[in-house]
Amino acid sequence: MMDTIDEMILRELQRNGRIPIRKLAELVFLSAPAVSERMRRLEKEGIITGYTIRIDSQKLQPTLLAYIDVFTKSSNHEHLLQFIQDSSEVRECHRVSGDSCYLLKIEVPDQDALDRFLEDLLAYANFHLKVVL
Repeated sequence: MMDTIDEMILRELQRNGRIPIRKLAELVFLSAPAVSERMRRLEKEGIITGYTIRIDSQKLQPTLLAYIDVFTKSSNHEHLLQFIQDSSEVRECHRVSGDSCYLLKIEVPDQDALDRFLEDLLAYANFHLKVVL
């Protein structure tokens, strides 16, 4: 059962997943061991499922960013979801309402890579592509 201190811990971790435990403890008015124990409990309960980083892809290499409305060809989405999970190009996948079933955010290095991804996607679903300019 979460309390307000757990919520404060989660908020601070969302702001900065690399915040030192001591600093986090100061912010939530607990000792470092108490915060560590709460974090372990939140992980064990599946509330904290992992820690990620954000990368400024503009500083890495030129890329194409695209959003794809995905329209499944069948009611069985299992193979499509596995394809999405296995695709390194997919940055985000959202189940959405409306005409499409999913909204993908993908990042690829160039037009050729985009074409390959879309060709592979066609085996599982139809789509509408929006390239970010």
